[in-house]
Amino acid sequence: MAGSGNQFRIDRKDLEKLNIKAEGGKNGKKGAAKKVGVGTIIFRSICAVIAVLYFAMIIFGKFLTFIPKDFLGSINPFSGVENPNAWLRFAGLAIVILSASFVLQFLLNSLVKIKNVTKKFSIAFVELLASLVKYASYIVLIFLLLSACGINTGEILAGLGILALIIGLGVTSLIEDIVAGIFIIVERLFDVGDIIVLDGFRGTVVSIGIRSTKIADVGNDILTVRNSSISSLVNLTDRMSCVATTIPLAPQESITHAEEVIKNANIEQIRERFPKIQSGPIYLGLYDITKKGVQLIMFIAPCKEEDRYDVERIMFHELKVIFESN
Repeated sequence: MAGSGNQFRIDRKDLEKLNIKAEGGKNGKKGAAKKVGVGTIIFRSICAVIAVLYFAMIIFGKFLTFIPKDFLGSINPFSGVENPNAWLRFAGLAIVILSASFVLQFLLNSLVKIKNVTKKFSIAFVELLASLVKYASYIVLIFLLLSACGINTGEILAGLGILALIIGLGVTSLIEDIVAGIFIIVERLFDVGDIIVLDGFRGTVVSIGIRSTKIADVGNDILTVRNSSISSLVNLTDRMSCVATTIPLAPQESITHAEEVIKNANIEQIRERFPKIQSGPIYLGLYDITKKGVQLIMFIAPCKEEDRYDVERIMFHELKVIFESN
């Protein structure tokens, strides 16, 4: 079952197919996902132009006689000029730090799409690094701004250390969540995109934060759990799943005849048409006999967990066709 109380044998991939059809195909879906607001595009364009002009001025400014050397020395944090203008130096450092932060975040977010990287380093770990780079750059900028205003940042850092100690004593639950989140990411108990079962809730991990983890079921219902409250779970993605299909035979039907049909049909050919089936299908034999004499025979087919319900439907359809034709 996908999620609590959900009896439909479908998974998130099946729901995505419906969304693709509703939006007019894959191209429509991709286009909708990439849609960005006009304001965001304008803001990013302005930032990009400023960064390009700044670095062009730093590199080629010494060849331009109309630009004052004091101005160039102040905005260039690597110039080594004594007593630079504090605000110009802050502006230059801000552009350098934000540009470096943007490039690092872009590279880290691009690494998430490379399978070889995500196999070695979890998606959550790469996303955590991107977040750390983002917030670290903001913190550095704040201290640079305070320094430009003539405020002693060393005293602020000492005060923050004492304040953090006081706050830490009062928010032990938050610290527990943060520590648990770090262990989840480092030990790779599960990763973004994994299918897990947590307290009877089956879903796909959407995000792993420092404090909480979000899991979405097939209906896109989001379960948010504190990291410290995750004591036991089942990760269905880190191993091969197996679909077990039972087919009923009428009481008067001979099991010998049914097995002869199965042998002649060469059911392993089903895998050639449906690559989601990793191996098999394999016939296991008589599984049960009901009180009314109905015989249940069982077949199994290994597959990936995300393809489980799709393979289950394929098995029912293909086996039914084989028995109906005989």
